[in-house]
Amino acid sequence: MSALFKFIRWRAKYTRLEVIGSLILISLFINIFSINRLFQCSSSVTTVSSELKTLEIHLNTKPTSTIERSKKALENLKILLNSVLSANDQPWIWSPSAQYPSVPYQPTSLLNQKIPKAINAKSIAPQVVQDEINRVCRRLTSVNSTGGQIWCQLFTKCYADTLATTASLLDDNTTYIITGDIDLMWLRDSSAQVHQYMTLSHDKDIQRIIEGLIRRQTQFIFANPYGSSFRLTLRANPPSDDSLQPVHVQKGRNMRVAMHNYELDSLCYFLRLSYTWWKQTQRTDAFDRQWLLAVSIIVQVMIVEQHHSEISPYRYTELGNSYQGSRVSYTGMTWSAFRPSDDQTKFGYLIPSNMMAAVVLKQVTEMIKTIFPDQTELVKQIDQLHADILSGIHTYGVVQHATYGKIYAYETDGFSSPLLLDDANVPSLLSGAYLGFKTTYDPNDQILASTRKFVLSTDNSLFFQGEYASGIGSHHTQAQYVWPMAIIMEGFTNHSQANLDSVWKRLEASHAGTFAMHESFDVNNPKQFTRTWFAWVNSLFAELVLAHLDKLENWLNYRR
Repeated sequence: MSALFKFIRWRAKYTRLEVIGSLILISLFINIFSINRLFQCSSSVTTVSSELKTLEIHLNTKPTSTIERSKKALENLKILLNSVLSANDQPWIWSPSAQYPSVPYQPTSLLNQKIPKAINAKSIAPQVVQDEINRVCRRLTSVNSTGGQIWCQLFTKCYADTLATTASLLDDNTTYIITGDIDLMWLRDSSAQVHQYMTLSHDKDIQRIIEGLIRRQTQFIFANPYGSSFRLTLRANPPSDDSLQPVHVQKGRNMRVAMHNYELDSLCYFLRLSYTWWKQTQRTDAFDRQWLLAVSIIVQVMIVEQHHSEISPYRYTELGNSYQGSRVSYTGMTWSAFRPSDDQTKFGYLIPSNMMAAVVLKQVTEMIKTIFPDQTELVKQIDQLHADILSGIHTYGVVQHATYGKIYAYETDGFSSPLLLDDANVPSLLSGAYLGFKTTYDPNDQILASTRKFVLSTDNSLFFQGEYASGIGSHHTQAQYVWPMAIIMEGFTNHSQANLDSVWKRLEASHAGTFAMHESFDVNNPKQFTRTWFAWVNSLFAELVLAHLDKLENWLNYRR
């Protein structure tokens, strides 16, 4: 009987263990099933999540020096870019050769490409855009019928230009925006071209347009994070650079990548667009794991380019020193091959672009902490990069000028070779305040203020003045031509009545009867200008009008 009771107790204990074990197995199955369901949205999202997890592991490996951080970032970059290759893509080429001297380069097969198609007519301006135009025009014409009508025409054309002439909704839920008379999409230009529509973010059509643009930019960054301008496909009657002859392939161009010239600000503009839209709307539809992967790629590129001369694989046939560009020393800043004007940098570390990078890195950190709180190691990496860049700007980018005191240089190479000037294209030194640049190294913005005085004087070799206007020009255009873009930046960075009155007067003179802004114009003859169709500057003009509409009305009413 005792043996029977022992057997019953043992059997009951064994049964309880069976039940507990079964419950554990069921729980594990439910959790695994839930996780699989979570990531079954698409195979690409699963791949992205896997690669981001791999990246997180790599980031946990603590480098011992700045150069080790850059080496590790290059390893991460290769992993991430490999993860976004499509079935028709070829492996990335990382080492230059006679056939591919510009690297990294990702050849794209011309076969079996899925090309997104436009689903709209040329103009996609929604009613809310016309409503805003009507509102502004009523205010301007009510204070001055003649002058107000001129500014109504200016605002109407410039405000609507991006959506009326340059934007296409695509059937893959993305938006393609060309820069105007050049039938290509720049990351920089397309971002700036929609900035004036942020106040219309409640509109469903605007949401589709801007979120579609963020998705399209994400895809282009996957195609080549070192690229600055892109296309959907080779065009039917292409210009010479669209034919992909060997000379163009050697420059790193392929079916998607129109220009392989690396411009740091291009990546910054993607982050700025993302953050501005998120802060304006709190919408997260466009900020999925694909977007996070693009951000991770951008961060790795910036860290690699902190040690450009020692670590970077980037080569481009237009650069000297075996296609690498002039040698630079480590400063903490991140290197750029080209300026936002598309002109080559002289000394590599472009201070305005690093200012913009510092701003957007802080912004994207806020986004990631909120939307992706699990990405702690990526946030640490960004924080370190942000601190490095600010330190580099302060240590190597500030010079003592005999007339203006401490000012920011335009470029440096880390070997005490500062370039003192400012170019009209944004980011510029003049646009620092507009972009939100602040640093504890200059808590009262005194260096920014002194720099502004310098760049708006004849001590800046690109500052010109004449009968009709004064302002900043560019090496990209001829001497004595100033850029409305820079005049607009004067308005954004000094809100005094006297300054804005001068800005309104010069901008009105610049349109020369076209009722649009131009790339540049002759200070002594505004009818001599470059680029009749330049959507970026039109958008900036409209943004300035909206920002200072009260002061524009006041000028039209009393002082025009």
